[in-house]
Amino acid sequence: MDTNWNLNSLYSSFEGKYEEDFKKAVEAVKEYTSLVMQKVQVDASYIENVLKLEEKLVYAISPLSGYPSLIQASDVNNSEASKNLAKCYNLYSLLTEPSVVFTKKLKKVDLESLRHQSSYINEYYHLLTTRQVSAFHMLSDKEEILYSKISELSSNSWSDLQSLATANITAIFRGEEKTLSEIRNLAYDSDALVRKEAYEVELESYKNVEKFVALGLSNIKRETVYINSRRGYKNPLENTLVNSNMTKKSLDALMGAIRDYRKVFAKYLKAKATYLGYKGSLPFYDMFAPVGKISKTYTYSEATDLVKSAYYSFSDKLGDFSKKAIENSWIDVYPKKGKVGGAFCSGIPSLKESRVLTNFTGVLSDCLTLAHELGHAYHDEVIYTNATLNQDYPMQLAETASIFCETIMNNFLLSKIEDKEERLAILENSVQDSTQVIIDILSRYIFETNLIKASDGPLSSDELKEMMIEAQKEAYLDGLDHNLLHPYMWLCKGHYYSANYNFYNFPYAFGLLYGKGLYASYKKDNKAFIASYDKMLQLTGKDTAENVALSMGIDITKKDFWVSSLNEIKEQIDEVISLFKELKVKK
Repeated sequence: MDTNWNLNSLYSSFEGKYEEDFKKAVEAVKEYTSLVMQKVQVDASYIENVLKLEEKLVYAISPLSGYPSLIQASDVNNSEASKNLAKCYNLYSLLTEPSVVFTKKLKKVDLESLRHQSSYINEYYHLLTTRQVSAFHMLSDKEEILYSKISELSSNSWSDLQSLATANITAIFRGEEKTLSEIRNLAYDSDALVRKEAYEVELESYKNVEKFVALGLSNIKRETVYINSRRGYKNPLENTLVNSNMTKKSLDALMGAIRDYRKVFAKYLKAKATYLGYKGSLPFYDMFAPVGKISKTYTYSEATDLVKSAYYSFSDKLGDFSKKAIENSWIDVYPKKGKVGGAFCSGIPSLKESRVLTNFTGVLSDCLTLAHELGHAYHDEVIYTNATLNQDYPMQLAETASIFCETIMNNFLLSKIEDKEERLAILENSVQDSTQVIIDILSRYIFETNLIKASDGPLSSDELKEMMIEAQKEAYLDGLDHNLLHPYMWLCKGHYYSANYNFYNFPYAFGLLYGKGLYASYKKDNKAFIASYDKMLQLTGKDTAENVALSMGIDITKKDFWVSSLNEIKEQIDEVISLFKELKVKK
């Protein structure tokens, strides 16, 4: 089984076909620009023609940028990929002016009337109305073009700096050089001394890069605050919610429910501390300590077999999809020097396929990560049945299928287990993950909120560390030892490093709890749920978050829904705490 992803269906090199396709893309950009810049009546025919050229651009440019982007993710030091990705950014920047012009042309258009004249416009009605709203937050044409160019040299460059800095971090651990991803993965090791030492080595390794990465993050957020203010937004969060097709009412309901449940998660963390032999709260480095009987590691083959079996337990369609993705080498599996950390899924519209990156080391959580990322890929598989320009979906709904598939995997594992030690291992791993996606995400949300408020000038690494520690205290309460937190969580998480995507934290909590709510619906009536599930995923590309949820009978503006999903996790927490007490006595 090939453990490096296959990119040959995109391109085999940056020569030949890649160069030819790049020339075609340049011509497509010129064609689009020529049409959009014409001073003509904005009627149904004109809008149709523009949209058709936008569809053409998606298939022309996305593979050109996708190929170097994926190569760079597996090897940040690949200069050829970096060079060609920069060329793609330049090509995208040429679309800024015509895109701005077309969007502004929609300001006074009666889209409601035109949708009845054109089935094409009706198909893209949600997209067009969203653009119409954004038109009122645009700068002048010249300013938008200038900012597009300047951001390549400012926020985009600062973001690249963070990627380069973290991807190239290595440290000596017990006489052996390891990448940052490998060191961070030791947090799951069964040996308590390994976990503690890895935590100490990790924190020490950041000291060589913290000052200039802090400068990068500080400048990105200063740019974010300034540009959002110029566009007439109250703050970057308002812009994020508009781009997410989600209301502040829904976000407040979500975050309010999470804050109410902080004590439930703190109780679990303190119970784990007691189980591990601590008298007080849990040290940060033992949050991921494995408990129970399962200490085995999984080969990649075993992990993929688990995923396929779990997916088939839901439906043949989902199972067949996982088999296709695995057998066709869509996945780049193992950590290596120069490879970015974490895991992600990247869709490739021109192929109607996806590629998944993981840093697989064989622990149970890696198996769940694999199920999670392939869930993203399945979402892409379904969304590719939409019209071309309806294949994008907002950040928080991007987690819908991934969390749902991870839940399928977790419950599949639990259904096979009777031994209490093994059950504890799997159940606690699920609670551990939920704690990260809910409480740690809350700490990141608090941190970014405070960071943006303080972004009227540069912030030092010391200030950022203190800000992160305070956010962790507020989120985790007394669940974690306040003397042993993680002050560098701002440095190692790439989600902070974009001027265009802010608050890329609450979507994970949204996705987890929305996914839990969906799974509860699935348990009540699995046949009806399966029949409507794919339709709901399709809707994520062409409606608001509230309407997507309503299609499944869920009202996300009400705190009650989020509380009901949190109660699903609380039941797991209660069982884990009970098993902690029972099995502690037997030790």
